[in-house]
This record gives sequence, C-alpha cells and structure tokens, in this order.
Amino acid sequence: MQQGIDADRFLDALGLTHQAIDGTENRIELSVYDRAQEIAVEMLDDPALGLHMGEQTNPSSLGVLGHMLITAATIADAFQLFFKYHSLISDAEPSSIHVEGEHAILTYNYPSSTILGNRIRAEFGLVQIARMAKNVISAKMDAVEVRFEHPEPDYVSEYQRIFGAPIRFNCESTQVIFAAGLLDEKLLHGDESVLSLLKEEADRQLLSLNQDGSIADKVESLLLAHIQQGKPSINKVAEYFHMNERTLRRKLESHNTTYSELLTQVQRKVACRMLENLNIPIEDIAEKLRFSETSAFYRAFKRWTGKTPAEYREECD
Repeated sequence: MQQGIDADRFLDALGLTHQAIDGTENRIELSVYDRAQEIAVEMLDDPALGLHMGEQTNPSSLGVLGHMLITAATIADAFQLFFKYHSLISDAEPSSIHVEGEHAILTYNYPSSTILGNRIRAEFGLVQIARMAKNVISAKMDAVEVRFEHPEPDYVSEYQRIFGAPIRFNCESTQVIFAAGLLDEKLLHGDESVLSLLKEEADRQLLSLNQDGSIADKVESLLLAHIQQGKPSINKVAEYFHMNERTLRRKLESHNTTYSELLTQVQRKVACRMLENLNIPIEDIAEKLRFSETSAFYRAFKRWTGKTPAEYREECD
C-alpha cells in the first residue's frame, strides 16, 4: 500500500482475505507465504524486497514481542526474549546465539523452501534484527561480519549500504557477528515493571495460539502493546481489525464491554504495575502513559482505584 499497490489486488492474487491474516493467532502455510513474497517482488519490481522489508521494521510490527524487546534490560536479555517468544510471530525454529572469544555469533534460522523464498527470508531476518538492535541501545552496534547462505545477488551494493560491514555469501549458515561486549549493553527504554506485564500478555497469547480469541481480548492485547506510544482512537483500532467504528462498538457490546472500558483497564493495569517499581518516579509514569501532566494522571488513578498513586505505592512498599 505504501508503494501504491492495492492491497486487495495483492491478497486476491493469493486467494486470501484480510480476515485470514489478521491477529496473532492466525497462520498461513509456508507455501502461501512463499507465493506472497514472489508476487510482491513481481508487483513492486524489487528484487531486494527482503532487505527493504527489514528496513521497515519497528517494534509495533512484532506486536507484544517487539515491545518486550524494547523494555528488556540488556541486549542479551532481549535476544533471550526473542528466542523464547518467537512462536508468537512464526512457527519456524527460533534462532540462536553463542559467544566465541570476543565475538558473539547470531545464527538466524528459517524454514527452507524455494530459492527466492530463502533469500528473502534471510535478508529480512538479519536486517530486522540489526535495525531493531541499533534503535534500542545507546552504543553504536556495528557488525563485524554478515554471512548469507545464498549466492551473491546483483544488488550487493544494497547490502553494503544497509549493513556497513563485510558481507559473505555461499556460507553454511545465515549469521551476523558482532562484539560480544555489546550483549551487556543496557537498553534505552528498559523497564522491568512494564516488561513483567508484557510477559504476562505474551504468555496468554502463547496459550491462545490455537484458540479463537474474542474481539475484546484482541483489542485489549492491541492496547497493551501500544499504550506507551499513545492512546489510539477507536477509529484507528477499528481500522486495524478492518471494520468501522460502529461495528467494533457493537462487537464489544456483545462481550459486555466498551472501548473506553478496555482502554481504562489497560491503563490501570500498566499504571499499577509501574507503581510497584519504586525506582520509577510517578512523573515518569504519567509521561509514559501519555498524560498531559502529572496532575491529570493523579486524578485518573484516583478515579480508577480510589487511591492516589502515592497511596497505592505506599501500600506496595
């Protein structure tokens, strides 16, 4: 859509609907995903599609997993979370990391299929990991070397532009090598209290992967994953689920709840968990939850719980 291609035409070519690919619970067969990549390369006339998809990566594209990676304490912790909860985004074998002397070697695993599918998956995976790592640490994270299993393509200059490191092709594994010391680098937005809450949500999603979650559960999960980026309007949430606001309201009412109630529930849950961490100033909590000023947060929390944030924190101590 960003490139001016009609999404419905793309899905029609695959025999898919929006409903078939929405939500964390839904999965498509590997052969269908391969075909999706092949059609996308053709429609966009972009042989380097895997690299360019990786450049579009942001935490929101990984849902609750992406937000967990941001709130982890260190790069090493973020990688462990990525491996542990990988099944939230794919049924493929999770990747792995090991240290050899001064170097850490991340081996990116992916299901083998077509030649084109393999190349796109390898490109997308390594660019995605490298891009997210650079965005969440204060130190500069340069790769020592990047390795790919596929032969060198015609657009090798794109690899150099993106990775800025030596690139090797026809290797035994798809890997990125970097300084082992970076594993201990602290993340800019590490937050133990928020991470704990996100883990609870991730565990819930893992349990429900093979179950049909209600629209109320899905809206709550969406709000929880995005609450620190702002309070999305009901229109935006309805668009995410490919329905209009009226339909979303009606569906939520059938579950005896409203969008406003779910938003309040998520805000209250996140606020309480953050207040339990005595190291986070109340002013910072108000800012993280996107309140215009601390006094507005105080009023809202008193309305939710009958206590002020300070009183709630004192009871937790």
